[in-house]
Amino acid sequence: MNRTRPAASTLRLTLCVAVCVLQPLVLDARESNGTPAAKKFFAEGEAAIKARKYPEATAAFRKAIDVDPDFVAAHQRFIETTRWQEAPGSRTPEVPRLQRQYERWAKQYPKRAVYRWALGFMASDPATGDAHFNDALKIDPAFARAHFLLARNADLRGDWDAQRDHLARAVEANPDDPQYLVRYATAHKSSDPARFQQLAASVVEKFPNTQAAAEALYNLAVARPESEGRAYFAQLRTQYPADQFGFASVAMYDLYDELTAPADALSLARDMAKWFPANKTWALRVEHQEAMTRAETLVAGGHFAEARDVIEKTKQPSGRHGTTWVLLKAEAAAGAGQLDQAYAAAVESVAAAPDARVEAALAKYGAALQKAPLEIDADVWRVRDAKATPAVPFELPSSRGSKPVQLADFAGRPVLIAFWFPG
Repeated sequence: MNRTRPAASTLRLTLCVAVCVLQPLVLDARESNGTPAAKKFFAEGEAAIKARKYPEATAAFRKAIDVDPDFVAAHQRFIETTRWQEAPGSRTPEVPRLQRQYERWAKQYPKRAVYRWALGFMASDPATGDAHFNDALKIDPAFARAHFLLARNADLRGDWDAQRDHLARAVEANPDDPQYLVRYATAHKSSDPARFQQLAASVVEKFPNTQAAAEALYNLAVARPESEGRAYFAQLRTQYPADQFGFASVAMYDLYDELTAPADALSLARDMAKWFPANKTWALRVEHQEAMTRAETLVAGGHFAEARDVIEKTKQPSGRHGTTWVLLKAEAAAGAGQLDQAYAAAVESVAAAPDARVEAALAKYGAALQKAPLEIDADVWRVRDAKATPAVPFELPSSRGSKPVQLADFAGRPVLIAFWFPG
């Protein structure tokens, strides 16, 4: 019997050591990307948001929190949907009940960084938010979402070195959440374009078919010259349906503006009308491009009068497509022997908004009418002067503390007025 006692004592000591070693790991909760059960409730909440059923969404996100208290995305959505219900339309919503609830949780669970982070997320003042985020990092220095929002506030202050540092820490702490990596990539867009392209491409590679990948592709597209960006737009169009990926939808608006060939623009407009059947803009764009595609075919076949009729029955669209509309109208008129009408259409267009394509056509039609370049220029300015109206007079404080600035002070000189909002 005496020989068994030391063994039992040793066993109890071993268990005690194991518990003492493991216990802090249980208490020091880390940021979670969601357990499978929590993700199920989270998906239900997102579906409820799309259906504008905010009470159901809030309930689903609360269930996700109950299953996984450190699921930071669920906390964010729980806070947002609660605000949407109790403070609708407010840019800085305050929900005292929600504030008190998270304050209680923060006291009840002092070693869970997520509750300190949530208090910062709800703060209307960036400095107050930063204090809570730093409190969260004192509990868990690797709490990625705290670094993420500290980066956001650093960006607002113009402290881009701090922004990139916090984003790097967020990526390092939670490499499985793509939003951290895509934001880190974007933070290098101006300061280090090569690094931005490398990081953005890695988002697409590591997290394909995600919202973050669509955002990365969009950023890559708009950062490159138009001809090079087309490949990224094409990838978004084919792999990221615009009705499922927000940045793909935004990208298709940009791509549409770039497509000057009516047949290409029509193909995209039809895709968007299919993805968004209730969207009147895309339905109207389909009509515009169908008409211009028809007119282009008629012009190519020498049916100029028919082409002119098709164009004139179609309202001129905006942007580059409006330019294409003018060119087709002018070409149909010229082909029908009405060179003066073709010239007039080009003059009106250039007077309103200079464009290289129309200027080339204007020079061609002007030369055919035996007009010298100075005569063409005079015709354009004659139209501009006829349509010019006096600007609204204004007076603004001087940025240098001197007397106020009035528009009248610049009479006879070209003036560029830029409206800038530092927000």
